[in-house]
Amino acid sequence: MAQILIANDNPDLLDCCQSILEAEGHVVRAVADGERAMAMALEWQPDAVVIDYVMPGTDGPTAIAALRAAPATANVPILLMSGTDGTEASAGRFGADAYLRKPFDAEELVAAVDRLLRVGERAARGQG
Repeated sequence: MAQILIANDNPDLLDCCQSILEAEGHVVRAVADGERAMAMALEWQPDAVVIDYVMPGTDGPTAIAALRAAPATANVPILLMSGTDGTEASAGRFGADAYLRKPFDAEELVAAVDRLLRVGERAARGQG
């Protein structure tokens, strides 16, 4: 069981992701924009963040940069999701540890989050 923060401005997708991950036993908090994601991550200290690329106001890449700049969240593994063509190649440059192309199914989301959590476990053990 891990603490997962999800940020997505699509309420249906946000609810769906939250339900899927909670069914896997994770504790999930969901927010609708990048600004709230940054605040919640600093307050809650999640084990992983799943964040959408395109959101109004503070977008995913901007939020990721802020999370990486804050000592408390600098090493939290981050999954960037997007339905925008060409963003997969940029995910690492933005500071994301993983990428998930939309649309995706439940199994793809669970597998991506499981991989992301393993990245976080390796980093915590100093194995980067």
